[in-house]
Amino acid sequence: MAFTPGGGRSPSTRPPPAPPPTRPSRETRLPPTAQATASYSVVRWGLLVGGLVIIVDLASQAVSQRTFSADDLDVIASVDQIINFVLFSILGAIVVRDSGLIYLGAVAGIFASLLDAIVVAAATSLAPLPGPVEELVVFGVGISPVVAGFLFNLALGTVFAGISGVVYAVLQRWSGGTRQK
Repeated sequence: MAFTPGGGRSPSTRPPPAPPPTRPSRETRLPPTAQATASYSVVRWGLLVGGLVIIVDLASQAVSQRTFSADDLDVIASVDQIINFVLFSILGAIVVRDSGLIYLGAVAGIFASLLDAIVVAAATSLAPLPGPVEELVVFGVGISPVVAGFLFNLALGTVFAGISGVVYAVLQRWSGGTRQK
């Protein structure tokens, strides 16, 4: 290697590679307008899907109050749960698609299931299902059916919306897909 006047680098020498780009911190990933859009998506879709779940739950409760067969009650409860699973799963995927943030699928599930749980618990306390009321015992503590239903609805919406949001995001990244606006 020949020395160049002034002690600089030889013209045939390559410059050092550029450092890898640094990943922005979580706070700088979304500008304020995108945060507002993501919040709007959670509230909008949470209200919409929560309302649909409320309609399905109240309809199944109304039909359950008019039947006396245990087999019919089981079928009605199963159909109600399947429709709830599907609606909450759709909610999680839609919110993650709109916002691009995985955890907002679960947040929307919490919002929608909380709305559903409040309305259904109020309806159940005003018009309980016929038959004997059995208290559930969890960890040695008795829980009324209304509280158990409230907690079950809250867990159901959160888990299914969260899982479907994660699955949607993983499939998008795996397939190399980009969000479409």
